[in-house]
Amino acid sequence: MNDPRPRGKQNSAYRSAPRSLSKPRALATNAHIAVLAISSPSTAERIDVAKQHLESRGLRVTIADNIAQQHRGYLAGTDDERAQELNRYLNSSEFDAFFFTRGGYGAMRILDRIDYDAVRRNPRPVVGFSDLTALHQALAIHANVASFHGPMLNLDFFEGLSPDIEQWFWSMLGGAAPMTYRFAHDQVIVEGDASGILFGGCLSLTVALIGTPYDFWIDDGIWFWEDVDEPLYRIDRMLTHLRLSGRLKKIRGVLIGKLKGCGSPSETEALLHETFDPFGVPIVRDLPFGHFGDNLLMPIGASVRLSTSDGTLTILEPAVQP
Repeated sequence: MNDPRPRGKQNSAYRSAPRSLSKPRALATNAHIAVLAISSPSTAERIDVAKQHLESRGLRVTIADNIAQQHRGYLAGTDDERAQELNRYLNSSEFDAFFFTRGGYGAMRILDRIDYDAVRRNPRPVVGFSDLTALHQALAIHANVASFHGPMLNLDFFEGLSPDIEQWFWSMLGGAAPMTYRFAHDQVIVEGDASGILFGGCLSLTVALIGTPYDFWIDDGIWFWEDVDEPLYRIDRMLTHLRLSGRLKKIRGVLIGKLKGCGSPSETEALLHETFDPFGVPIVRDLPFGHFGDNLLMPIGASVRLSTSDGTLTILEPAVQP
């Protein structure tokens, strides 16, 4: 029986992103990492522990001055302070990659103050998740540079990555490819195989930026998403918003991370079937990225292949350039 629900036309408020984003440079084993705070503040003690973990690998690590600053209780400094600190690091050739203390809230407040020319001139890995989704989308649109949804210091590097996920992290930033992650059959919501460009991040940030100049989406791509502390009806509302905007009708596959505080597994699975079954694309859930930590690095802009028959997600190409 045909689904009577209208699929909707593609919303003119967004344009599909370029098929090919510029890749950042590969990370050397003795790289100099800048750790920045463009969202909420962190506890310095946790960042110090995470810094020691990175330094134990032979990396040099510099921490931004504003990581523990408090503005309004939820921002690591004023908008001017956070933007100026970010741009100061982006314009320095001293650093080989940019990691972040934590998410929270605040990145989208400074998107119109970022020096995107500095990113284009010297593309280096930018790694983070949660609120950093806003920065990833902005870099893709306004600098045409790929970045990475992945671990941050306040959670992942403080608590430590599991050996397999840490090896995946450093191997990918070093230029390894192809790389394959294997998932269990009980994580499959809808069977199927698909290939496309990987993109995504925190669901609430993607929806919050709809209709702005930082509204990033890839038609015919493989979309990944996760979220935290969103009741099921809010997840429903955000997915419905994307469906009504026409963004789901061309998607080739969906990867869902570990949702934290977002309803029971059975309720969530029912919603996923209701939302995505009409589109006939493979859906996999409970992949190891999201707010539980121990984040699997996800290369935005890379070509990937998803196969539920093999239980594999394969990164087909290097996510960095030599």
